[in-house]
Amino acid sequence: MSGEKRALIKPLMNQLLASGDIHSWRTSLADQGVMSLEETMALDETACRAAFQAMKMTQLLGASSDQLMMELERHQVSWSIDLPEDLQQGAICY
Repeated sequence: MSGEKRALIKPLMNQLLASGDIHSWRTSLADQGVMSLEETMALDETACRAAFQAMKMTQLLGASSDQLMMELERHQVSWSIDLPEDLQQGAICY
């Protein structure tokens, strides 16, 4: 996986995990056909979170750059970057 793609996937995964809950993870796993809803009900929260994370990571690793950018936009993912002081004014103007 390229470093650029990894840099995009990490904040998306962090946001998906932070904004989700066990119900949404179970539903997503069942909707994607990873396991049945009954099977997801047998998972505790930690296992369900790990299964959801593995599923999403696999999907995102196989996604094109355009698909990944659409996912970032759809989930309104943003993150801060540290710019050197001499570039900050130019970035603000841009």
